[in-house]
Amino acid sequence: MRLSQKPVLDLVLFISLFTALVMTYGDRADIGVVKGQMPGEDQNAVCSPIYIAKSVNSTSRQTSENNSLPGFHAVKKFDTNGKLVAAWGTKGTGDGQFLHAHGITVDSQDNVYVGDGEKCNIQKFDRNGTFISKWGSQGTGPGKFLEPESLAVDANGDIFVADYGNHYIQKFDENGKFITMWGTKGKGNSQFNKPWGVAVDSKGDVYVSDQQNPVVQKFDSNGNFITKWGSKGSANGQFVENHGIVVDPEGYVYVVDTRNVRIQKFAPDGQFVSKWGSLGCADNQFLIPHDIAIDSKGYIYVSDSGNVHFREKFKC
Repeated sequence: MRLSQKPVLDLVLFISLFTALVMTYGDRADIGVVKGQMPGEDQNAVCSPIYIAKSVNSTSRQTSENNSLPGFHAVKKFDTNGKLVAAWGTKGTGDGQFLHAHGITVDSQDNVYVGDGEKCNIQKFDRNGTFISKWGSQGTGPGKFLEPESLAVDANGDIFVADYGNHYIQKFDENGKFITMWGTKGKGNSQFNKPWGVAVDSKGDVYVSDQQNPVVQKFDSNGNFITKWGSKGSANGQFVENHGIVVDPEGYVYVVDTRNVRIQKFAPDGQFVSKWGSLGCADNQFLIPHDIAIDSKGYIYVSDSGNVHFREKFKC
């Protein structure tokens, strides 16, 4: 995620197999479905294109009558009325192709970065989908991935990747040059067990949500451990399989607590602030909440992958 002082420019959405979303405006990009007023932003600025990197099954409900590209293999760009403006991507292993498009983020120059969980690489495009570069391959170690799950960009344009299968976070510059990495598999400080979500605040601190460890960990931009919070359960500040994470302009942290079917809000130091959500089809209810993003006016968006996975008998 990235914070900005610029007017609202773009809104970027990413829909994955689990319905993950990314939204960007100016030089801010948020993983998930969240929306936040930026300090100094023009209140009357108009959002323009919406991008959707689509990784849902091709038989799933479509978001537009023109939204007909097959699942897993496309990035789509819409205006704010939902009209399809552009699309790119096909199934394959070449440049501009995808096998399982999943994580996505957008930098201050409107470059779009897409992680591919099956190809184990990151591809960079301009806002119109023209391929620029790529990096990464399957494996363990610097610049290698085993299911790059979530991406975030900081104020310097550096890219953070949550490597789900390798249980670590990697940091790259905007050209894909490796900078640093941290994490091993485990339950201690700076350890992960399937890190899913990553977000960056305005100070450059990095927050990681861990699918199998019921905690959120906070690091500085070089990966030095700062603090963590959470435990397994359903009380305030507890999690059962947390996924998406995002930080608003004031530094509050929002976490998608998937199996507790809710969103939790925390102060930057991890103090619980509030929560909302329950299982169901009514307003403020979810089936399988998965990712989160904040827009320039402070509205929060939550993606819900519905009955695709572990609650497939519960339909709205």
